[in-house]
Amino acid sequence: MKSTLWFIAAGCLITFQAVAEPTCTVDLNKKPYYRLELTVPATFCKSGNNKQDPSCKEFPKEGAIQLHGLWPNYAQNYPQGICSASECPPKSRTYCGYPTPPDLYESDSWKGLKGYMAGLEKCLERHEWVKHGICSPMKAPAYFEWSLAKAKEISAAFAPYADKTITRKQFNMLIAYALPDIDGAVRLSCSGSNVLSMSVFYKWGDAPQEVIPTTSGQNSFGNCKQSFRIPSH
Repeated sequence: MKSTLWFIAAGCLITFQAVAEPTCTVDLNKKPYYRLELTVPATFCKSGNNKQDPSCKEFPKEGAIQLHGLWPNYAQNYPQGICSASECPPKSRTYCGYPTPPDLYESDSWKGLKGYMAGLEKCLERHEWVKHGICSPMKAPAYFEWSLAKAKEISAAFAPYADKTITRKQFNMLIAYALPDIDGAVRLSCSGSNVLSMSVFYKWGDAPQEVIPTTSGQNSFGNCKQSFRIPSH
């Protein structure tokens, strides 16, 4: 909520805009955890009416797999940042009018890793910070540095397989060889024959801790077929 404060100093009328910061409360009794949510922009842009999305105008992206967000979650539902409609316009096509994540854009980590953030063209990082990031104990630069570095690492591992058909067995072998720290904890979702999203759960802490394996202890392929693709454009 915005309000205007008026001051008179040295004969001059000065106005200051008081801006309400987004807030979030996490219930630790609900045993929160972190969900790293990655997306495949090319699949997103092929789905439904998404071709008109501002982020779908230019390809290729820096990585075929990019960061959607790092979400504090509960077993059921999730904590969510509260932001006034005046600060976070609910019907805008972009989030560029949202509050900026404090100190993010000045940080070296953002400058070096922002190419792995999905939806840069519509300022998705602002939405992710307001809705999810402020629910974590992390400051904005550290929050995005951790999650973007993970997105880059995972995207780089799959880069040789972009636009190629990959089987479940090949996927498992690649994870075990190139990304052993998340082996048995990867959850996929597909749209048709293309991977749409990839998620990994992490234990709660001041920053994400060790991974949380799937119930079966094996990588989960969700609705993906026996073979699938990770398109880059």
